[in-house]
Amino acid sequence: MTAQTPPPVPAAPNTPTAPAPAASTPAPAPAHQHAFLEVGRCHYDAATQLAKSPPLFGSADHLAGIAAECAIKAMLLDFFGSVQDTPLGIPYSPTIRNRPTQSQRQADKAWKESQHGHLPYVWDQLLLLANGHHGATVLAQLPQQNPFRESADEWDVAHRYRDSGQISEQRVKRHLAAARTVIAAYQQAK
Repeated sequence: MTAQTPPPVPAAPNTPTAPAPAASTPAPAPAHQHAFLEVGRCHYDAATQLAKSPPLFGSADHLAGIAAECAIKAMLLDFFGSVQDTPLGIPYSPTIRNRPTQSQRQADKAWKESQHGHLPYVWDQLLLLANGHHGATVLAQLPQQNPFRESADEWDVAHRYRDSGQISEQRVKRHLAAARTVIAAYQQAK
């Protein structure tokens, strides 16, 4: 006996077919809405749970920093003119990127400095760019000393590779408090 291939499945009766899109009219691009604040809150919540266990202080501290970083990026995008329109989705400040420069080297430096990367630098960018009503509200909430830039205990995204035994409970508490403050500052400025 030879195997037979089954017949093709017929189209369902009365199934409307979608009209083909017009070749000359591209579909509008969907508006991009970032999720930095929501993600920051999730990281903060996870960090507070991890902070209850000393063996997890490293992860708690890392997530506290990422939570603050996300909330800061949300403020920069929502209140202070930053945009997120690059293929990689890295937010940046056109104010910093487009400042007048005298050389290509200075322009390249401005390009790099305009990107909203990681703490502690993105905190400094917020202090630089915060202006107007939102800026006054945010700056009134935040400490003027960057809590992620302590000379002997600076937060760095690469610390996620550190042994949790190298991260103190006081450091975790300080960074959780800072993350909570940044998230609250966003809500106050909204």
